[in-house]
Amino acid sequence: MCRSGSWRRSLWKMTGARTRSPPAGVRWRRRDYLAPWMNGRTGTKVSVRHLPNHDDTVEVFDAATGRHLGSAFLAAAASREQIRSVQAARTSAARRLKADLKAAEKLRRRRFEASTTAAPARSLTSPTAAQAEEELGAAAQTDRRALARPDLVPHGPAPETWARPRTARTPTPDEDHR
Repeated sequence: MCRSGSWRRSLWKMTGARTRSPPAGVRWRRRDYLAPWMNGRTGTKVSVRHLPNHDDTVEVFDAATGRHLGSAFLAAAASREQIRSVQAARTSAARRLKADLKAAEKLRRRRFEASTTAAPARSLTSPTAAQAEEELGAAAQTDRRALARPDLVPHGPAPETWARPRTARTPTPDEDHR
């Protein structure tokens, strides 16, 4: 049996990251954590411990001595309404993706003609050439959209001061026979 409190200490994970306490609190995993006890401790080297499933609170310890300095709380936490909206958007996206997957599986499935004698399988579905081209074009367009980088700005023409490769010269009839 564990001593009182030792099981609590074993729940906290050491991040291994040592950081300085900036004026805006402790920065950990690209998030800022604040607490009233941090006032006047700017520049103190600290280490952070956290519970695996609770990223709204971290425990801050002095890096040199290991002494517990206090708890710090997420600075810019989302409101309950924002959290509900995000969850609703994720649920909607998941529902839409499930419907797309179901439709794709239905289209992918091949059906065959029934046969009472041994014979090669004959497909029941045979799309027209126009339907096949339309589906292949849509698939290629989808692939291009997935690869597109909307944040990429196209390059303009190269400045005149830049060195450029020479244009390819077509050989004359006299040079062809050499």
